[in-house]
Amino acid sequence: MPSIRPDGYRHSRSVSNSGCSIVVFSDVDGVLRAPHTDAFITAAAALKQLPFDNTALVLCSAKTRAELEFVQQRLAIRQPFICENGAAVIIPNGYFDFHLANSRAVAGCQAVEFGRPYADVADLLHRTANRLRIELIAFSDMSIDEVARECGLPLLQARLAKLRDYEELFRLVDPSPSARVRLFKAFEGVDLRGREGSRFDRVGAPIAGAVGVDLLASLYRRGRGDVISVGVTGPRSDDTLLKLMNRVITIPADASTDVVHWAESIVDCVNELPGQHRTSVPA
Repeated sequence: MPSIRPDGYRHSRSVSNSGCSIVVFSDVDGVLRAPHTDAFITAAAALKQLPFDNTALVLCSAKTRAELEFVQQRLAIRQPFICENGAAVIIPNGYFDFHLANSRAVAGCQAVEFGRPYADVADLLHRTANRLRIELIAFSDMSIDEVARECGLPLLQARLAKLRDYEELFRLVDPSPSARVRLFKAFEGVDLRGREGSRFDRVGAPIAGAVGVDLLASLYRRGRGDVISVGVTGPRSDDTLLKLMNRVITIPADASTDVVHWAESIVDCVNELPGQHRTSVPA
């Protein structure tokens, strides 16, 4: 039966293995919203308790590579991550002691890409919208100041959010449901997929939600042997992703902005697994 910690985090208990490496895949979009705040310093201190000699923490997000690199810097970790809704898996150089097939070099890392290039996506978005006579405003049309203002972001984070590699963000000038349905349907004809958002919708390649997780899990098994996978998710996470996990921590909506509880819950979960020790090795 699942157990619920006093802070509201839900753990499923389905693992009896010991002596395995642990890989934590964390959906972070509901948690890591403000990496410029002091709460991230406290969260980074909590994560230092993880035994990184046999534990990995993989951030999974709709954020850009640049945004997640900044988040990792604030959390004092350097680990693989999955960006832009599964469009790419980013792995630090030398992280695995074997060659990564089908990857390309990007700023000290190797990227295994599943998405389409951003320039192609942005161009197809505008051409499709023009054909349907649907007026929209995309990130590529906006300045950093405009992104900061419309998304409620500091200028640095707005700059990082604009450094897109695979997906384009946009909003309809006339946000009627019928216009969105027509546009999203037309995306299918050019091999794209739309995702509805709160402030901005997204468009990118139609990528299976778990493809990056599946790839990384196979790389960890190749490099480390037996692996216990832990999924840290929000209340509306992809069920396909969850089915790949040995253990799940679900973060309720009312705790979704607490990065410190997020970090502490991960540390507690890892330390509770059979055969794990509590000494730490710096990331």
